[in-house]
Amino acid sequence: MPGLDLFTPVVDASRFHPNFRNFLGDSEKYVRDVLQQWAEGFMDRDGKFVQEFQTSFNSCFWELYLFACLKHLDLPVDLSFGAPDFVVTAFWNEFSIEASIASNADDEPAEWERDLRKLKNLDRERVLDEATVRLANTLVQKHSKFLQSSSKHRHVADKPFVVAIAPFEQPFFEVQNDQAMRRVLYTYDRPLPKSQRTRQPSKAHHVYIEKIRKRNGTEIDLGFFLTKRMPEISAVIFSNTATAGKLRALSKDPNPHIWFRTLRFNKFGDEAFMWGVAKPDYFESLLDGLHVFHNPHAYHRLSPSLFDRQGVTQHFYVEGHPWPPFMATHGALIQRTVVTMRVKK
Repeated sequence: MPGLDLFTPVVDASRFHPNFRNFLGDSEKYVRDVLQQWAEGFMDRDGKFVQEFQTSFNSCFWELYLFACLKHLDLPVDLSFGAPDFVVTAFWNEFSIEASIASNADDEPAEWERDLRKLKNLDRERVLDEATVRLANTLVQKHSKFLQSSSKHRHVADKPFVVAIAPFEQPFFEVQNDQAMRRVLYTYDRPLPKSQRTRQPSKAHHVYIEKIRKRNGTEIDLGFFLTKRMPEISAVIFSNTATAGKLRALSKDPNPHIWFRTLRFNKFGDEAFMWGVAKPDYFESLLDGLHVFHNPHAYHRLSPSLFDRQGVTQHFYVEGHPWPPFMATHGALIQRTVVTMRVKK
């Protein structure tokens, strides 16, 4: 099945989303090619997808990325259903995915309204707290939607149900890594500094956060997967690296002045490692930076074998374990920054 024509305008240019507009220049041909590849086989079920891609962008971008990942994982998708977004029909491993994004609060700047001059003094803790609140709100909304409507579909009932959330809730959202989502689902925040640990490994070596306060003073209870609060949700798929940087990494852009700076998982030490390299020497896979958080209290468990691939990190919760265990390959992508320089004609 041919893909959608994403970039022929179907709305007036005044309605273009800033992120869509950024991809229209001659130098962006290579990232457009990647997006068109992602869209191959995708079905516009309501006839509005291209319009929404050009006017709202982020949610459509996330859907296209998920669709590309499912194709890469050889997981067949039946797009004939109106909802949820993806119904996977793998033999003995049928499950469905509802895709969503965390967006900015009404009185806060949108993710594309970033001032690079502020990056040097960025308050990562503030970014992390805002991400925790917005991700929690999004997951609560999707859980409510499942109870009200999604659960009533015959093709959804009695099978694993997954919520896929991408963070687009603020400028520089990518620096949250997977930390905010770990807070939301398992209350796990971070390990203590080595200087504050005893010799014997224990839960006391790690920081857990059970509540977070919104700006209006309301507190949100975290740890959605620690009890049977959301047993209908089998897992959460997440990525803070499914961005324009992913397109640049996968593209065939010959420009040598594209610089990638990444933070990657170190399987052989306590600290993640930084890697900076120009595009001709850089490699990143489609699945790099994808996270799957499993719900130990789910009515229908999602099989970890479905996502057992290089670059994918899978998270679990085991009662009594000092921290939520995870499976990740050495070098798995945690965070990425891309700087692109163009030579003027």
